[in-house]
Parts: sequence; structure tokens; C-alpha cells
Amino acid sequence: MKTNNTPFRFLALALVILISLPGFAQRKTTAPVYIAKHQTQSGTKTPNDTLLPGNLPFVATPNYVMIPSDNGGYVLGTNGWNDKCKCEEFKITYNYTIEGAIYWFGYKRADSSGLVKFSVWNMDGTTGTTHDTTNQPCPGTLFESYIDTITNIDTSSNLNQAYVVMFPVPIQITSNYCIGFDMSEINGDSIAMVSTTSGQGGNLELVWEQWSTDNKWYTLQGAQWDSSSLDIDAMVLPIIDNTAGTVEHGEFISGIKLSQSYPNPNPGECMISYELSTPQASASLEIIDMSGKRVYFNNDIDKCQGIHQNTIDVSGLKNGIYFYILSAGSGRIAKKMTIEK
Repeated sequence: MKTNNTPFRFLALALVILISLPGFAQRKTTAPVYIAKHQTQSGTKTPNDTLLPGNLPFVATPNYVMIPSDNGGYVLGTNGWNDKCKCEEFKITYNYTIEGAIYWFGYKRADSSGLVKFSVWNMDGTTGTTHDTTNQPCPGTLFESYIDTITNIDTSSNLNQAYVVMFPVPIQITSNYCIGFDMSEINGDSIAMVSTTSGQGGNLELVWEQWSTDNKWYTLQGAQWDSSSLDIDAMVLPIIDNTAGTVEHGEFISGIKLSQSYPNPNPGECMISYELSTPQASASLEIIDMSGKRVYFNNDIDKCQGIHQNTIDVSGLKNGIYFYILSAGSGRIAKKMTIEK
């Protein structure tokens, strides 16, 4: 007797197609690589200046990690899926200007002098995929970018060495935007960006990636990393234009406000004011120089709701441009200051 196996063949074919498509349940992560506790300063740039991994010093929460992919490479970086771009979305409620961005990378390997394009995109694309819907707003128009070789990119095992990008032209922000990097010309080199650990992204789907297979954008949940459960924030931070007063006088950004340091330029001592909309479990102020090296760190600042002032002795620092960063809970703001003695 002849049996009709067509429905079963169709089901088998559908399963084969589904499994073979990039970005479904096969996008797996392996155990996160935690950022090191020990204080190790990055020295002179070398082709491969990656330091050993571990836990972030002084910070109980959030936890900063690099997340490997099970097919080689990292989720936020080069991997076996040949993803083109990775970026973090920033949602705004009013206009401001950014001058650059601060990136934290935990790993790189430079074999072929590949190029990385550090970019800012407007969230005006319409073909994005989130965990449950398609055709969502996604990175679209390229605002500005800066290209560097992977050899020049600084990495760090404990966030005391960042990579600072100053964009050629300040960018006026009037709507949601993404800051990230384009790896399409990295050639045989590799790189990995630091992120928070899974579960610390607030389920907001703010981390996007662009696939090489279709040039479309997906949130990590939309790309089905770990069956749409990967929930992180990328360690990239915009540098707010120090001529704009809206940060300290306008609305809160992620629950915090940060003033311009005073005086600016300053000859040896400066005052930094900040405001918290709610009490925070953790808060810190740090200063990094133009090379991205951390030169000051204080996690013993006021965490209560309200306005606070901190006076910082910077007389031991050389003349030049620096960036100070306020971190409180999951919010971060960076601004620029000048030391001139």
C-alpha cells in the first residue's frame, strides 16, 4: 500500500531550512569572560595588547564581561556569523550635542592591519527586528564616523583603559541614536567589546547588530541569541558637548544629571556637581585622559537622591584634555574638561 509522506517531508524540509538560517536558536553564547579585579595599566600600544580577563574592581553591580560565541569569536565583536556592526541605542527626551564616544574593548588580535569604523547612526531605519516584531526603527542614516586600524585600539581587563574617539564634527542629537562600530573591513583581525552580564540590560533591547547575510539590523533578542534571552548593555558612552548646558539644566539622562566641571579650564582643583533622580546602590566618578587611561577613580561618592558636589584635586595631572564620567546604577554620562596650569 502506498502511503502519503508529503506532510512529513514538508515538515522535515521546513526544519532543515529553519535550522540552516543564520540567527535563530543556533546563536548560542558560552560562559561570559569576566573583567579582571587586579589593577593593570595598559602601556605602550602593541599589535596585541589584550590583558587577562576576570572581575571588575570595586563594582558589585553591574558586572562587566565579554560574551563568547559558541561558533568562535564574541557576541559583541567578530564571530563565526561574520556580523558587520554592533551598537548600543540611546533614547533621548530632548536635544543635545555629542563630540565623541568612549569605548571599552577587552580583547583584540591584529594580524592584517584591519580597519574598524567607529560610528553614530540615527534610529531612522525601518527594517529592524526585535524579539517579537519586524520592521521596527533601527540604525539607519550614518551621522558621523571615525576610522582607525585595529592595532591602535586600546584594550583593558579592568576598564581603566578605554578607547576614545573624537568625531570630526560634533553631532546634534534630536532623536534616538546608536553608537557602535563597523567591522566590515577588519579582514582577518578580531575584536571583542565589553558588556554587562546577561540579565542586566533591563529587557530594553538596546544592543543592535547588522548581519552580513542580509544587511539588516537585529537586536540581540531579535537575532535569537540564546533563544532571545540575551539581555545586556554594551560598554560605549557618548561624550556630551561641554558647551551644552542642557545636561545639567534639562531633564535627567538615565536618572542622572552632570554639570560642567568648574572652573574649566582649571589650574589644579575642580568642582563637579551631579544630581540623582532616585537613590542608587552604587555610584562613581572617574577621569580618563585622551589616550583612554584612567587617572582618577572614586566610588565613595554620595548615592542619595538629590544634588551633590565633589571637589577633585587634579594638580598632579598634566595639562591637556580629559573626560570625566559619572556612573550611577545603570546610567552613565561623560563630559570633557581641560587642565591648564
